Amino acid sequence: VIKLTICLLLLFTVSGTLEAKGEKTVAVLPFSVHSAEGIDYVGQGIWDMLSSRIAVTDKIEVISKDSVLQALKGKEGKDLALQDIYGLGKKMNADFVVYGSITKIGNSISIDGKLIDIAANKSTVSLFTQSQGMDEVIVKINDFARNIDNHILGTVPPSFAPPLASTQVQTPQQQTPQDSRESDIIGGMKKSKKGTFTAVINPD
Repeated sequence: VIKLTICLLLLFTVSGTLEAKGEKTVAVLPFSVHSAEGIDYVGQGIWDMLSSRIAVTDKIEVISKDSVLQALKGKEGKDLALQDIYGLGKKMNADFVVYGSITKIGNSISIDGKLIDIAANKSTVSLFTQSQGMDEVIVKINDFARNIDNHILGTVPPSFAPPLASTQVQTPQQQTPQDSRESDIIGGMKKSKKGTFTAVINPD
C-alpha cells in the first residue's frame, strides 16, 4: 500500500510538471508600416506568415488575428511603446508577444521585429534587416519565425518548413493545406496593385 501511494504521488508530480510545461501562447501583432506608398499588403503578408510559421501543434499556439484585433481596439495604426506591448500580452494571457515595424524608403525595405517574453519582461529574439526585394524579406521572416520557435521550444521543430519550400513546384496531390496557405501569403506579398514596388525592384 505504501509503495502504491508513493507511485501515485510520483505520477501526479510528473503529470503536474508536464502540464506546467504545456503549450506556450504567442500573440503576433500587426507590424506598423511606414511608407509614402500603399504597402499595407506587405504588413498583412508578414503578419499572416509569422502567425502561420510560428504555430506548432500541441507546443505553440498563436492567438487568432480576431482576438489580437479585439485587444488592439483604439490602438490600431499607432506605434506602441514597450509598456503597451506588455499590457497587451497580459491582457491576452500570452506567454510571448511578437511585434515590429516595416519601413520603405525608395527601393529599400527594412524590417525591425522583436519577440517579447512577457513573464521575463524582456526582449529575447530580434530581427533587423534591410533588403531590395520581397524574396529576401520572405527568407528573413522565415528565419525570424525559426528563431522564435527555437527559443520557445529549445530546438527547431522537425516539421518546420524550409525557407523556400513555398517556391518548390508541387502537384495538387502533393500540396498540403499549409503549403497552399504559404503560397497565397507569399503571392499576396509579391503583388502590388499600383505596380510601384515589386514590379520595379524585382521584374520577374
